[in-house]
Amino acid sequence: MSIPKVGIIYLAFPTKNWQRDMDRALRSFESIDYPRESLELILIEPEKTSPRVKEWFDANWAQSPKLPRVHYIFNRDENIGFAENNNVGLQKARELGCDYIHLTNEDTDVDSSYLKYAVECAESDAKIGAVQSLILLGDDRERINSSGNSFHFLGFGYSNDYRVDRSHAKTGEIGYASGAATLVRVSALGNRPLFDKKLFMYHEDTDLSLDLKSRGYKIVVEPRSIVWHYYEFGKNKINYCWMERNRWVLILSYYRLWTLFLVAPIAFVMDVALSLFAIKNGWFDMKWKQIKEWLDPAFWRWIRARRRMIASSRTVGDRELLRLAVADIRFQEEHVRNPVLEYIGNPVMRFYWAVIRQLII
Repeated sequence: MSIPKVGIIYLAFPTKNWQRDMDRALRSFESIDYPRESLELILIEPEKTSPRVKEWFDANWAQSPKLPRVHYIFNRDENIGFAENNNVGLQKARELGCDYIHLTNEDTDVDSSYLKYAVECAESDAKIGAVQSLILLGDDRERINSSGNSFHFLGFGYSNDYRVDRSHAKTGEIGYASGAATLVRVSALGNRPLFDKKLFMYHEDTDLSLDLKSRGYKIVVEPRSIVWHYYEFGKNKINYCWMERNRWVLILSYYRLWTLFLVAPIAFVMDVALSLFAIKNGWFDMKWKQIKEWLDPAFWRWIRARRRMIASSRTVGDRELLRLAVADIRFQEEHVRNPVLEYIGNPVMRFYWAVIRQLII
């Protein structure tokens, strides 16, 4: 029986602590116990980066005999974001004949058997399109960062079991897989890119999972596949704009017209509440930026094109697509908890979702 070939896609960006992060990740890659003849390490660096990561890599890592076979790619000279840089990695993986790709964030390190168990899980069922590793916290290595993510019916997403002890990690299907550490079956993608480049950043992984689910594939978590993540949420206000814009892109792209009609009232109420929250917390300019995009005809042409593409290949209805969708919004950190959401918003959304999910087809 042949061993499936895996391409690890790793984006080499000069982020705030990139040398520390890449050193840590590459050291862990040296110990991967997956067969080297079936393993490719694909590093992507945008051409305009400063300083040049490639120069540091050549001086410190290029001669390492323990690393998997390395393919270092300079991407074209433009700022194309997380989504399109990963698409470049997928293109290379296809050229190399990879059966799977594993998205592995720069700010991670990995257990030596993380690929072995992820591939073993995927190979157990041809309808598994993606396998998320169990992502633990880098600074608290026995506690969970994400054991799979929850997809909220209004397009929000959050990590499951945050800071829970790893012994309580679950297995099985999940709402969506985190792009920080996920194995993807290349054949399940067909001729499509990994991510829609216009998403740029945030919710690309949700979009990937929804696309796979719409075509009958399962998204699962494998708790034996361990990755440690040293995650910090970027506090730049523009991040809120991307998150708000892209959650709406998902709803407008995947939900059929009847489902959109059903969710419209609660979606409107949520948007008003979010706008007030944004005013209170000083990022309404980002919310307004997202709202103004709706006035651009190019935005709606993009949405129509996405809807046509998704409809052309989907095999399940919205009821199955949203089978694991949740109605609560949960916060990872105590200091950002919102009593209004917790004691009013979440109960209202739970009731509303309990009613309309019976009407979705």
